[in-house]
Amino acid sequence: MRIFSGIYKGRAIQSPAGQVTRPTSAKLRQSLFNICQFIEKPYAFLDLFSGSGAMGLEALSRGASHAAFVDSSRESIRCIKQNLHAFGFEETDAITVDIIHADVFDVLAKLAKKGQLFDIIYADPPYNMGLGLATLRLIDELNLTKPSGFFFLEEESNSLPEDVPLKNLVLKNSRKMGKSTLWQFIAKHN
Repeated sequence: MRIFSGIYKGRAIQSPAGQVTRPTSAKLRQSLFNICQFIEKPYAFLDLFSGSGAMGLEALSRGASHAAFVDSSRESIRCIKQNLHAFGFEETDAITVDIIHADVFDVLAKLAKKGQLFDIIYADPPYNMGLGLATLRLIDELNLTKPSGFFFLEEESNSLPEDVPLKNLVLKNSRKMGKSTLWQFIAKHN
């Protein structure tokens, strides 16, 4: 797995050792960032169920000013730190990173309580556990996206109903790629 574009283009991304992880396909990563290519920079990116941190790393490479990585796996957190170190990443006044080792749902509630908002939120929960729908509902309820911000959910194809009632998000598109579907939602609040 490699970074596609930006300042870290071509850099290899390590995956967590000894885990049953399902790295996001290259096609799906490219599709997401093609959709977001015109988002105003700098932007804030939230990577949920981060695994190797590939999505947040790609966001940093492409102009994110802040990336937050959230995963409950100690090995995933170690891998994200290792990848950032291998890239030579250093925080500055203009670029910051949060690496959070905790339950995603607990973290989302804390972020909402602090009033933290993101331009792009990406979630790639383990398949076949009902976590995709639960994540969608919580992101919608907590309203964590900036106005016209994006929420992307990677889930197993046919695992999400297209008619989920939502208050703050609108389904804009879904793209099937192999066994996965990338669901694209946009915030409808002002």
